[in-house]
Order: sequence, then C-alpha cells, then structure tokens
Amino acid sequence: MNDMREIGKLRRDKAISMAMKRKEEYLGARVPGEMRERVVRRAKDMGIPVSILIRNTLEEAFKEDVSERGILSATECSSGEKQAGAERFTSVLGWESIKLNKTIQCSGCGSTLLRGSSADIGLGSQQPVVICHTCRESL
Repeated sequence: MNDMREIGKLRRDKAISMAMKRKEEYLGARVPGEMRERVVRRAKDMGIPVSILIRNTLEEAFKEDVSERGILSATECSSGEKQAGAERFTSVLGWESIKLNKTIQCSGCGSTLLRGSSADIGLGSQQPVVICHTCRESL
C-alpha cells in the first residue's frame, strides 16, 4: 500500500513538473470512480488524452463571452431548448453519427468539436449541419 502511495506521489510530482515547464498550472480533483470511468471512456471514444478532454470541458464551462454571442451552454441545450433546436434544423431529414476528420464548431451550441471526436451530421440539408451529442439529445 505504501508503494502505491509513493508511485502516486511520483506521478503527481512529474505532472506538476511538466505543467510548470509549459508555464501552465496543474489542477487535480477527486471524482467518483464511475465519473472517472466515463471521462476515460469519452476521451478514448474521441481519440484524445483525458487531460485534453478535461481542459476543453473547463474552457467551455468558463467562457466569458458565451452569453454575449448568444451561444447555448451544454446545460441550456439539454434543458428546455428542445423546441427551438427542432425548429432551427427544419431542413434536416435525419441524423447520422460520424467521427470528425477535422476540428469544427457545433452548429447548435458553438462548442469546439475536436478532430477524432464523434458528432452527429444532419442529412438532407443544403449546408452540412454538425452538432454535438448534447445538442442532438436535446432535439
């Protein structure tokens, strides 16, 4: 048990050292095991490291100009915006899940969708409509 703590301390120290070299801060958090598994699974599905997924999530959560641009947050997308979202994409005949080949913005909430992540594309519209899964679930 003591060896495990020592290994954990060494890993934490290494992560802090690497973050300092990049002139970035290290932020650690304890989460329930189930949440950790979900985060790891989502990062794997998106083809990105867990740290990048967490960083992107935090950046999205703390964007200062979200309300100024009229972009919905993920919580707004999934709670009560269903009617507006459905009316917004009236030219879409159906949705298909895809793996992105390039980084783009979600047509629903404006969040950044990274290359290698999964998203939904609207079929049947003149212009490609690509949305995140949160926005898709809110339709």
